[in-house]
Amino acid sequence: MSETGSILIEKLDIYAYHGFFSEEERLGQRFTLDLLLETDLRSSAISDSLADTVNYGKVVGVVTEAFTAKRFNLLEAAARAVAMAVLDGFPPVSRVEVTLRKPAPPIHATLASVGIKLSYQRGD
Repeated sequence: MSETGSILIEKLDIYAYHGFFSEEERLGQRFTLDLLLETDLRSSAISDSLADTVNYGKVVGVVTEAFTAKRFNLLEAAARAVAMAVLDGFPPVSRVEVTLRKPAPPIHATLASVGIKLSYQRGD
């Protein structure tokens, strides 16, 4: 019996220097990430033990490192780096969905944010 479920990490704010425009590279900006990690939750639901699940505190550390380790021009490339780091670092995760938002893009418009959503499955 498999009890696949999802671990959610929502509204993770990270300051970084990503973007196509020179002012984004020079000044940096805030980004917001939402992550959905699909994994089998049966063991941890029964044992109530952190050792039997994916430690989301460690995931946040890996995501932050992957997101800030290098500068990306595009949100797509930054989100892919995050997804690959999660899949590489946490074998129980079978699929990861990354929503990446830029709350203050350097465009002349009134909007809450711009962003992208990517999904990667183990083996892709």
